Amino acid sequence: MRIVVAMSGGVDSSAAAALLKEQGHEVIGMTLRVWSYESSATCGSCCSPDDIDDARAVAEKLGIPFYVANVEDLFKERVVTPFVQSYLNGRTPIPCVSCNEDVKFGFLLKRARQLGAKLATGHYARVDEVDGRFHLRRGLDPAKDQSYFLFTLGQEELKDLSFPVGGLTKPEVRAIAERYGLSTSAKPESMEICFVPDGDYARFVEKVAGQQPAGDIVTPDGKVLGQHDGIHQFTVGQRRGVGVSGPEPLYVQKIDAEKRQIVVGPAAQAERAAFHLLRPHWVDGEAPVGREVTVKIRHRHAGASAQVRLEVHGHYQVRLTEPQRAVTPGQAAVLYDGDRVLGGGWIA
Repeated sequence: MRIVVAMSGGVDSSAAAALLKEQGHEVIGMTLRVWSYESSATCGSCCSPDDIDDARAVAEKLGIPFYVANVEDLFKERVVTPFVQSYLNGRTPIPCVSCNEDVKFGFLLKRARQLGAKLATGHYARVDEVDGRFHLRRGLDPAKDQSYFLFTLGQEELKDLSFPVGGLTKPEVRAIAERYGLSTSAKPESMEICFVPDGDYARFVEKVAGQQPAGDIVTPDGKVLGQHDGIHQFTVGQRRGVGVSGPEPLYVQKIDAEKRQIVVGPAAQAERAAFHLLRPHWVDGEAPVGREVTVKIRHRHAGASAQVRLEVHGHYQVRLTEPQRAVTPGQAAVLYDGDRVLGGGWIA
C-alpha cells in the first residue's frame, strides 16, 4: 500500500521508512518545518535545518520521494502559544501531546489521505485490530514507550496509522538503520522539547511573553516565606530551586496565578488522592467508568492503580488507590488496561 512516513530526521522514523519499503510498500517521506529558523530562538530535534537535511538524505538513500511541509503558523497557534499561556496560568504544559494531535496526526494524516495513503511515524507504540475495533498499545520497549503522548487518538485516526518500530527495542532500530547504511543510525536523541532545546522553559516563556511580575511564596495558611520572580518558574511537586527553606523539605503544592502566589509545604501535604480530567478523550469512544485501571500522571511515572468515576455534573474524576505526589495541573493523565491505552485527559 501507499504510506506516508513522518520523517523527523531521527533514527526511529528513518528505520520506520526502511522497514516499510522492505515490506514492499510505496513509501513517501514527509518532514514538517515547524519553527522559524530566522528567529533568535534556536531549534532542537524535529525542527532544525540539519534535521530536515538528515531526513532528506535518508529518503535519497532509500530511493523514496521526499517533501517538506511548512506548518510554522499551525505549530505556533496550536503548540507554542498554548505552551506559554499554560505557564502564565500556573499550569505545567506537555506540548508533545498537542503537537501529535494537531500537527502530526492532524495535518499530516489529512495530507496522507489526500494522497490515498496511510500515515506511519517512528513512535514506540502499537496498533492492532480486534473485532473491528482498533486498540492502541504501549511500545514493546518499556524504556522507549511513547503511548502516553498518543492518548488523543481515536478509531478514526488509528485505522489509518502505523507504528513500524513499536514492536522493537532501540538497539534493534539502530541496527536496522545501520544495515541500510542510513546516516541517522548513530544519531543521538534529544530529550528536550524541540523548540526549547536547552530545557530552560522559564527563559523561553520570558522571551515570548516578556518579564513576568514577582509575587510571594507562602505556606498553605498564608504565611509569607519569601518572594519569586514569576510563577512560570515553578511546577506543582517541585522541590529544587523553590527559593525558601524550612525545618523539613518544602514542595510546591499549588500555583495561584490570580494572586501570583506559590504555595509550598512538606511532602505529606503535596499528595493528592483524586483529581478531575479536563477535555477527556477515550480511544474506543467509551469511558472506563467504575473499572480498575492504571493511570500515568506524567510520562516517566510508573503508573498507579485508580478508578474513573462520572460525577453528576458530567465531569470525570480519577480516584487513586494510593495518594500520589506531584499530581500536576496541565499534565496529561493517561489510563491503561495492561498495555492498552484507554484514553485520558488533562489534570485539572
